[in-house]
Amino acid sequence: MKNKKNNLFVLSPHSFLLVAIMLVFSVTAKALPFVPTTDPSASDTKWYHLKTEGFYVVGGQYSATVSTSSSNNNDYQWCFVGTESTGYKVYNKQYGKYLGDEGYMISLDTDEEYMIVFYKPRTANTFYLMHTIKDNGANLNYYLYYDAEEEGLATHGTTGNDTRGCFEAVEAGNTPQSTEWTRYDTNGVGYKYIDGGTSPYANESSDNLSDNDASTKFCGSPSNLWVIIEASKRVPVYQYSIVTANDSRQYPTRALRSWKLQGSNDNANWDDIDVRTDCPLMPFADQEEVLFYIGGGTTYRYFKFTCTAGAKSDISQISEIWINGQQHYWASPTVTQPTCGVHGTKVYFCNDCHSYKTEIIEPTGNHNYVDGVCSLCGKKENEIILLDNGQANPYKNKFLHQYRNNNGTWPAAPNGWNTVNFNDNGWEEMTMPTASVGHSGSPFTSLIYNSYWYGEYNSYLFRRTFNLDKVDANATYTFSCVHDDNMVVYVNGQEVINAEGWTETPNNCTWNNAKEEFNIPASAFQAGKNVLAIYMQQNFGGTYFDCDLRMSAPSIVQGDVNGDGVVTAADVTALYDYLLSNDTSNLKNGDQNCDGSITAADVTAVYDILLGI
Repeated sequence: MKNKKNNLFVLSPHSFLLVAIMLVFSVTAKALPFVPTTDPSASDTKWYHLKTEGFYVVGGQYSATVSTSSSNNNDYQWCFVGTESTGYKVYNKQYGKYLGDEGYMISLDTDEEYMIVFYKPRTANTFYLMHTIKDNGANLNYYLYYDAEEEGLATHGTTGNDTRGCFEAVEAGNTPQSTEWTRYDTNGVGYKYIDGGTSPYANESSDNLSDNDASTKFCGSPSNLWVIIEASKRVPVYQYSIVTANDSRQYPTRALRSWKLQGSNDNANWDDIDVRTDCPLMPFADQEEVLFYIGGGTTYRYFKFTCTAGAKSDISQISEIWINGQQHYWASPTVTQPTCGVHGTKVYFCNDCHSYKTEIIEPTGNHNYVDGVCSLCGKKENEIILLDNGQANPYKNKFLHQYRNNNGTWPAAPNGWNTVNFNDNGWEEMTMPTASVGHSGSPFTSLIYNSYWYGEYNSYLFRRTFNLDKVDANATYTFSCVHDDNMVVYVNGQEVINAEGWTETPNNCTWNNAKEEFNIPASAFQAGKNVLAIYMQQNFGGTYFDCDLRMSAPSIVQGDVNGDGVVTAADVTALYDYLLSNDTSNLKNGDQNCDGSITAADVTAVYDILLGI
């Protein structure tokens, strides 16, 4: 888009004008400050950084920008394609396009025909770039130059030397690398440490937060965990990252709980970009990047990150704060093979910034069933796992964290939060299981937890969606969990479980002998999309929560109500317990006469089988 002011065409920072360039030179080829080629894919092609007034022209998917970096990344590299007789076009190595290709670079108004950009020598090593616009049959010349106020390229419709941009082609590979910026984002913007809090520990100061090395960290008082980072140019924040420290798993109480990210253009007046309070998103993993998406907006040159509360310690620690995307160079992963019911992992290490990432490998599903139960993972032969628990699969949960009110009442949930069509896009995600550090010891020594439950007298709302091809009225739907404290469970808006207090567990328990099981009526489910919604209320002390949902197919033995594979008096008892007291603990296949409901007629049907009628 262009604005006309005093015959000046100005480009916005996001729409820089460098279009269909043909360089026609007026001097001999050997006088050119670059080596041309007729084929940019040729092995002997010379690649250059296009430099102007100390800034480098950077390629992009749709436009060209400028940067202080002289990085050798492909998006900075250009070549000049053509011959002395045909002229020259400028080609970008990263995107494989010429400046001015359709969909690459934004041209002037559609009624203006863009013609040729001419190479005009200035000195032996520098030159001007002049493009010509056909306007009402006349050719108008405009020179490209760098507009410092707009932080981008602009054009001016005069021949005055004061408005000509002086360009230089610096051969890539021979460019002195800048040592000023300690990190570059995926768009080539540089970042460096300006100021920060103090640490009582040697080599663990705040300047480590912007050194692009996840193996170093800041460690100290939460009140001193702050840092100011400068960017090489003003940028909008589309995302930022917090990278956990190199021993976060060993010291989970040092995880961050609350923080804010601010932006400024004068390093004095600050605007809030993102503020988090009691945020349970920091994983208990070493040197792991945690992303927070913002969505752009105002551009800033300076960024201030401040920890406003630690987790459960007078010490907090993290290794890096990254503004916008991080370029990773992953080495071959370390692989842990999956088993029949437990996920495996691929752990990658970045050779550049020394961070880790983990990918999940799905279980093999090769169960070893003995008497209908897998001897390796405990899964029953007729079970279908609808939702994994976090011991096997670090799934994501939607959550909304709220404290109990001062008058002792629990906060009300949003209207419709437990229904399928509720819009939870604004909710954060957390990895299960979640626990407080006080619950990591006995009886939960053998249980893993992947996210931190902060504080006491607070509540969480969890939502998990899943799909069912069909609902079998005779199938058994079992919800298993370890909950601390009060728990209300909904399926598609219908309350199906209401449990007071916490799950009683033995010492040194595992998931299988710690979990509490509840049957959910098949009528709560529906074909297609379903939602499991859980309201957890934590009263005092430590807490732990994890759950799964499984469906057991009905027994194929007619009359087998309790699912043990045989028809006995116990099946009649199971029906009576359900009909008299709504006890579903032994009800696996209650609808024996297939009329869609469980009544006394089903008792008669089982008696008939027992009597051989």
